Amino acid sequence: MTRNKIFLLACVLLAACKNEQAPAPVSGGLDCDAAHITTATVFATIQANCTSRGCHPGGFSPAVADFSTEAKLKAYINTNRAVFEARVTGPQADMPQSMSFPALSQGLKDSIACWIAKGLPDQ
Repeated sequence: MTRNKIFLLACVLLAACKNEQAPAPVSGGLDCDAAHITTATVFATIQANCTSRGCHPGGFSPAVADFSTEAKLKAYINTNRAVFEARVTGPQADMPQSMSFPALSQGLKDSIACWIAKGLPDQ
């Protein structure tokens, strides 16, 4: 792994570990009304689990969905909400698809679903 890739990975991991990180679910699920989940929080999760693994980085990636920027992630969700929810946050979610990568935790799925339900807020 090159130094640039290691540096990029370290930056993504640091961004994902901020205090704004998606809250863990409480018993019975995430309290979406009380949760404060922003685009930056969700984008850091998407970068760590979807773009940095070569699946949705944009350009000539193998997948159609381009999550390389916050704007492109939001545009994809606005255009393909049902597909995104079914594949990422739904009960039968199958992303990430590779068996080499762990599935998203229920807390992350709940947080992303809450962010979508609240209209993809930036703040």
